[in-house]
Amino acid sequence: MDSRRTFVVCLVVLLLLAVVGLRELLKPPASLPPVQLQHTPTAGDDGCPTMGDLRKKVLSEKPKIHIYRDDTKGAVQRSDRIEKTGLNGATLWFTGLSGSGKSTIGKALENRMVNTHKASMYRLDGDNLRFGLSKDLDLSAASRAEAVRRAYEVSALMADAGVLSLVSLISPYREDRDAARELHKKMEIPFIEVFVDVPISEAKNRDPKGLYKKFDAGEIKGMTGIDAPYEAPLDPEVILKSHECCGQQKLANDYATCKEGATRNSMKVQDVCEEQIDACVESCVDEMVERLAEMGYTGRPADECPPKEECVCPPKEECVCPEKECPEKECPPEKVCPEAAGDCPECPAAEKCPEPKACPECKSESGSESHPKKVAGHADGYPWGTTPESLVEEDEAFWSSDAVTKLQPVPIKDVDVQWTQVIGEGWASPLKGPMRENMLVQVLHFESFVFERTGKKGGGSSGAGGPTAFGDSDAATLIGKNGERVSMPVPITVAISSHTKMLVDRAIKKAKAAGEVPKVLFVGTAGEPVAILENPEVYDFRKEEMITRSWGSWDLHHPYIKKHIVEGEEYLIGGEFSKVRRIRFRDGLDKWRLTPQELLSKFKEKNADTVYAFQTRNPTHAGHAHLMIDGRRQLLERNYTNPVLWLSPLGGWTKGDDVPLDVRVKQHQEVLDAKMLDDEWTVLSIWPSPMTYSGPTEVQWHAKSRRVVGADHFIVGRDPAGLSYSDEYAKSHGQESGDDVYHADHGRYVLQLSPGMGELGLLASGAVHYDKTDGTMKPKPAGMSSEEFKKRFLKISGSKMRKMGRNEVDICESLEAIPDDWAENPSCVPPKFMVPEGWKIMKRYYVEKSQPGKMENAVMQSKQLPFTAEGVKIVNGTKMGLDGEPLFAVYFTNKDGDTLSPWHDIPLRAEEDSNIFNMIVEIPKGSNAKFEVTKEVEHNPIMHDFKKGKPRYYTYGMAFFNNGLFPQTWEDSTVETEGRFGDNDPLDVMEVGSVSYPVGSIVPVKILGSLGLIDSGEIDHKVIAIAVDDPDAESINSIEDLNAKKGDGFTERIVDWLANYKKTDKSDPETASANEFLHDGAYVNKEDTLAVIKETNDYWKALKAGKITDDKVKDFKLE
Repeated sequence: MDSRRTFVVCLVVLLLLAVVGLRELLKPPASLPPVQLQHTPTAGDDGCPTMGDLRKKVLSEKPKIHIYRDDTKGAVQRSDRIEKTGLNGATLWFTGLSGSGKSTIGKALENRMVNTHKASMYRLDGDNLRFGLSKDLDLSAASRAEAVRRAYEVSALMADAGVLSLVSLISPYREDRDAARELHKKMEIPFIEVFVDVPISEAKNRDPKGLYKKFDAGEIKGMTGIDAPYEAPLDPEVILKSHECCGQQKLANDYATCKEGATRNSMKVQDVCEEQIDACVESCVDEMVERLAEMGYTGRPADECPPKEECVCPPKEECVCPEKECPEKECPPEKVCPEAAGDCPECPAAEKCPEPKACPECKSESGSESHPKKVAGHADGYPWGTTPESLVEEDEAFWSSDAVTKLQPVPIKDVDVQWTQVIGEGWASPLKGPMRENMLVQVLHFESFVFERTGKKGGGSSGAGGPTAFGDSDAATLIGKNGERVSMPVPITVAISSHTKMLVDRAIKKAKAAGEVPKVLFVGTAGEPVAILENPEVYDFRKEEMITRSWGSWDLHHPYIKKHIVEGEEYLIGGEFSKVRRIRFRDGLDKWRLTPQELLSKFKEKNADTVYAFQTRNPTHAGHAHLMIDGRRQLLERNYTNPVLWLSPLGGWTKGDDVPLDVRVKQHQEVLDAKMLDDEWTVLSIWPSPMTYSGPTEVQWHAKSRRVVGADHFIVGRDPAGLSYSDEYAKSHGQESGDDVYHADHGRYVLQLSPGMGELGLLASGAVHYDKTDGTMKPKPAGMSSEEFKKRFLKISGSKMRKMGRNEVDICESLEAIPDDWAENPSCVPPKFMVPEGWKIMKRYYVEKSQPGKMENAVMQSKQLPFTAEGVKIVNGTKMGLDGEPLFAVYFTNKDGDTLSPWHDIPLRAEEDSNIFNMIVEIPKGSNAKFEVTKEVEHNPIMHDFKKGKPRYYTYGMAFFNNGLFPQTWEDSTVETEGRFGDNDPLDVMEVGSVSYPVGSIVPVKILGSLGLIDSGEIDHKVIAIAVDDPDAESINSIEDLNAKKGDGFTERIVDWLANYKKTDKSDPETASANEFLHDGAYVNKEDTLAVIKETNDYWKALKAGKITDDKVKDFKLE
């Protein structure tokens, strides 16, 4: 009753205050008093709730975020507004401590964007909100949250109207900023969080409003960053370190020097350093403008003419832009129609006109195609090439940072790594992640999906942001109304196991409880992170539906169906990638793996005016070269001046009997080196997609993906992506041998009529054969009889090539040396059919294919190898890409090439009689594959640890340290300590520096301390060390120093990781037992740790001398 009475009294007081405030507002205006920033009493000072508390109570009783959409007839939609006005709004949310420079940089950015780039930008900050919209709020936590809410609601509306809305608020609480992001996400408006990151000491030194001085004097309290919390962003889009002049070191040095001098002279820094401050601010503005340009917010530079709507030439008058004349608009001279085109007029001479005149559509000599048209919407001003959005994060340090290593790992297979690369680099644009369920349903039934380009992540209206709501018919209607349908012929999905589903569900639940966006980490078979997936959706893998809809067949032994669907996991995971790693496969082929952006640069370097692509999963011979050369001829006849060929071998998964990727690519390069194809107009670059062997359906994917990244013509042959039914299917259906699954002519025909190819042109040539009279490929001459044809021409099939390769035949010495019975007995390769060095590669492949023991290192597909140190060699025990994991081994060698044992031959100490020790890195920081020195194999190479026939990976999280061992140590499994024995392995080391070292690195480290882990009942000491050349090594010499430098949470995280890293391997992690520790989990100091190292070194010496005869060590390789 008392609390209710208090609430009523407070409410009456607030109403009276409101009446008084209204009377004040009705008074005649007077000059505003000087701004006074002071503390307002928070809730509880007088027993009454603040206005912020009342707002919080009211809002808590309503839906957290409610979006109103006016979809009634006549209402303007966001997509219409963008299309008609060209204004695509966004919110830039500047957050940071008081004095960090938010407002200063914000003002300068607004000035630059409005005055120089003609952008529609408006700045909202504490000052212009405090005296109006938020006038009734104080500095309590609840009121601050309410101030932030009002700011982001207003900002979202302004951005929806097409304005770049710049909000500059301290906004100290992560929960409030996440709510702002969530609102924008639901409204499908970009939200760009900008963290102005400066140390508190720098902010206090600046103190532009004198707040820190007042706090130190005890005049105010609740100072953000000191006695009130500031929660820094976890993953902002932009970080501006204003005290470092946003990366401009010279400016930062000048600024620092200036500040130091100002301090000595006891003068205000702002007075002395005005010029340096301005330069520093401009540097940060430059950084922001560059980042905005990358996101597509460039505005219009002042020295350009306005859009044509603003600059239309009136009759017989000059049209003049402010300070600049409109440029002459003329037809490109190289597009003048040829005289042979008959009555078609030439393009008119240059004249003043509001927009470029198009060349008239004229038939070329072949009469097959009109003049090329410039395609609207292509990037970088390149007429026929596009630059799809890349999600690639190139900074390798990021992929071993806390932002990554704390995420839940999701193991994915090699084919899924390839699909991740396809999506992340933009080959499947506008797809931004593995398909959600409703997108997959559309693709299976329409071979397309609805996409709304204004969505932040792409595919926004196709289910981006959360699980599919199939029961929401209104949402489905809205998707169809606002979205744009784009072609997507093949399903791009990632499958996971039931165990991984359980871990993902736990991660989602944990993130939502913390008010964070759920994220998981895709990890490839090399144990390296490859992508961050936001808002994951896990759903049933309806395999029958996918097989029948995508392949139109029920052959369960079809190579892709069998390997990746029938034998695949039972769930699919979808979502949107926020970042994708630049995937390096380290197989010797990475130099041929260009991104779409790099490809576009290559095309520009060659001054291409059109690009035509040729896909191949076979070696190049004269027949293929004829297709590519003839394609260029056709394009030249259509009045292109420099068609550039993109020789585009498929690099993803293929069936086991296809020619391996490394054989194909290296053979293609020999073709270029020998000038069978001219490298002046040819670019060789791997297309990363897997091969699905789905006939006409897949051909559309091949063409669409090339079209997306820059090709506007595509060479298509007969029976593309075709194959025969499996032997099992043929037998069960009464076929003597497997018939073709798809009609040989259907692929090309479907591609010609496909609704999703846009303006892609197709190039085709008829069948060609080898002419023995001149060694060239030609079509059969008209009217030639079969008998004459057999005398003059050869048909060189794939089976004949394989036969010649297996028989190790050479190239015929001359045309005359081709035997008359070549068709029955191909005893040599006809001259000019394949370049000599290319044939050597193929011959070696065919020989080794018939003798599998010789072919250990064939790269069947793009498959990651571990990141290994220089000076080691990596050997594969199986052909990469075939069934089973690659049994690679990392061997150590000396400078003479002799093989060494990392356990026995590398010295324990980096320097004699010192406490600097050599650490052998087995598991790099930021990875999770369980690599370890193998005690039972000759020379003790580092190999992948297996359990129950499967390679082991950490499932609790990525290693946030480099994990390895000390050579010449051994935890004796025959010696009992406190009732437990050693774990029978070399002594483990956890290196906690900032660098991620490759597998096999030998790193000199110094000791900080250790933990006595009890793992599966055995003692497994973990030495904590830091590399001697780490940037923090001088200041970290103990566990206490480590805490001081990295925070108490770091050492606690190590203990937590060691205690729990095996729990997530269990079916129920919540009830699984954790590992225990000696000394109740307390760290052992440096001196006692050195004693452990000496003890384990002594144990190793006894083992090496043959003094240990226990069965546990009988298989150890000790030489």
